[in-house]
Amino acid sequence: VENKTSFPVRAIVTTPQGSSTVSPSPGESSTVEGAEGKYTVTVIPDAEWIEYAKTVRKLLNEQLANSDQLTGAQLLDLIRRLKEIALRMQQYEQAAGSQARCVGNITQDSGSGVAVISAAPAGVLVVSCR
Repeated sequence: VENKTSFPVRAIVTTPQGSSTVSPSPGESSTVEGAEGKYTVTVIPDAEWIEYAKTVRKLLNEQLANSDQLTGAQLLDLIRRLKEIALRMQQYEQAAGSQARCVGNITQDSGSGVAVISAAPAGVLVVSCR
């Protein structure tokens, strides 16, 4: 399960043997064992991440409130980090409430299946199984 979004997701992978949940970070992938046959991948945004992001934003804003103790470079870095977390939170919120699902098939020839998670231009989650 490859996560091509900018925020963590949860993927529920269902195979004939059962279900497993993985949480690949942005740009990372997670693996689930599966045998030959049909598999389904259902993806939702990771709700725990938004709480983490809100906490980080709060801490950064507190540092900004005491910016008189920061150097120019530290202040610029703090502003950059605030903008970055705001953008990622916006992308997460666009995907919140959405889920995506795909179905794939592991054959003897293929030996494995891959699910690629991305976000459509409108921000909703998209997953493709191959």
